This record gives sequence, structure tokens and C-alpha cells, in this order.
Amino acid sequence: MIKTALHRRLPLVAVGIAVLLWSTSFGISSEVLKTASPAALSVGRFAIGLIVLVPLAARRPLFARTVRDPRTILLGFLGVAIYYSLTNVGLEFTTPGTAALSNAALPALTALLGLLILKEHLAPRTIVGLVLATAGVVIVAGAGLTLDIGVMLCLIGLASYALYTVLLRKGVHAGPRQRAAVGRQMAGVVDPLVLATATAVWGTAIMLPWLVVEMAVGAASLPSGWGGLGGLLILGVVITAPTLVLFNYGAERLPAAATGVLTAAIPAFGYLFALLLGEPFDAITALGGAVALVGVAIASVTAPSTDSSPAGSGLPPHEDVAASPFERD
Repeated sequence: MIKTALHRRLPLVAVGIAVLLWSTSFGISSEVLKTASPAALSVGRFAIGLIVLVPLAARRPLFARTVRDPRTILLGFLGVAIYYSLTNVGLEFTTPGTAALSNAALPALTALLGLLILKEHLAPRTIVGLVLATAGVVIVAGAGLTLDIGVMLCLIGLASYALYTVLLRKGVHAGPRQRAAVGRQMAGVVDPLVLATATAVWGTAIMLPWLVVEMAVGAASLPSGWGGLGGLLILGVVITAPTLVLFNYGAERLPAAATGVLTAAIPAFGYLFALLLGEPFDAITALGGAVALVGVAIASVTAPSTDSSPAGSGLPPHEDVAASPFERD
């Protein structure tokens, strides 16, 4: 019984860990950008992440088919290429703290798109958590957010990531007959590691022309020194690879609004990380972060337990998948 309850909380835990890792990326990316160009950072961190992910994902069923799936290409474009490219370019025009604070828009954007696209009904507890989380990030934003070109680029990237989050859920909602059909097609189901890796493959491929252009105009530069090379390695291995897998696993199983509320912790955790790096303490910012975390806690603790739906069930079923559970590609 206890194991079952814990198992049903795994999606919440997965997104929570992903958010914690995600919140550290702004400061580290800014450090890498001191010596590297935005395209080199964007492509480099995912290339390193893929070195970790591809050998693991390639051994699992349906990896090649997932890479070829048009929906995977769209997810890679929205959740990797657009979001990370615009965020890294934005960091050239604004501070890491401001970039982290711009994530204040993500919970509301995700909930709104979930309502419009998935027709999700928001539970009262989710609404309470979303209101508190939004109030907290508004306080944080009011304390330090300035509207410049860097913030505008980050906001466009966030809108793309919110759509990516919602599309991870699209197709998961199913009635009893559909769920039974999915159960019969377990051989054709794609797990989070496979989907995350395939998404990263396409996101990296889509960003490659940007790197080529940077090289052609002489704007490309590789990271150097401990801060540049070490930061890029940490981004690729410790942050990018685990975050992709954990976020995909959780976001595919949780309502979009609940996932959005959890991302409200990014500005708060990002501010805590900035304090550790020596940023001066600001009482208003700290208050906003605390309020946002209360909202996240309410959404996390009171969110309904989630059955571990088949991994990758948001992907359209492959008609040519055989019934054997051992078929690979």
C-alpha cells in the first residue's frame, strides 16, 4: 500500500527534481557565456547530454521510430530549440537573476494553454496553488524584473516551453476503451528516456544551422577555463540530461496546470542559488519566493495521486507495432 502511494507520487517528485535542477541553469549558463557564444552553449550542452542519453535510449524499444515521429520533431522544436536558444540569447542582454525571474510567466501560460488545448478542468486546490504561486512570482518580478530585449526573448521562449508541456499531455486523456486499447499496445509504448532523448536529438539538429551561421560570420566562440568548460559539462551531464527525462516523465502524467504550478518554484530556487553565488539579499524578493513555494507545496501535497500511465502514452500509437513485448524497432 505504501509503495503504491509512493509510486503514484513519482510524477510530482520527478517534476520537482527537474525544477530544482532547472533553476540552477541560469547562473551556470551565464558563467559559460562569458567565454562561449550562445549557439555554442546551446548546441554544446545538448550534444554532451546526448552523449549520456543516446547509449541508454538506443537499447530500449522504439527509439528509432520515436525519432522519426513528426510529433517528436515538434516537441524538439518547441521544448529544446526555441526555448533554450532564446533563453541563452536573452542572457546576453539581461542578468541571470532577471532571466530566472521571467519564469514567473510559465505557470500561468501552462495553465492557460492546458485549459484552451486540453480542456482541462482545474481542481480547487490547483487553483489555490496557482493563485499563490502566481502572486509569489509577481512579487518577485516586481522586486527585480525589468522589461528589456533579454526578458522579451526569455518570455517568447517560455511561451514555447509552455506549449511543449501541454503537448506532452495531449493524447494522454482517454476513456476506458482507449485506455484498454493502450494497454493492449504496451509493446508500442515509448518510455520517458526514449521520448526525451529523441526530442533532444531533434532540438539539437534544429539548432545546428544557428551554430553554422555563427561560425560563418565569425561570432562563434567555444567555452574556455574552468567556468566555461566546467559549466558546460555540468549543464550537459548534471542538468540537461536528467531534467529532460524527469520533466517528460512527470509532465506527461500530471495535469498541465499542476506541472505549471510546480515550475513556479524556479524563480524562488533560482534566487536562492543566486544568494549562494553572492547576490545581495532582498527582502521583497525573498517574500515573493516564499509565497510561490507555499503555492507549489499546496499543489504538490494536495494534488490527487496519479496512476503511472504507460510511459510515452501521449505518443500516437504505431500501427505497425507487433504484439510481442520484445519487439524493438
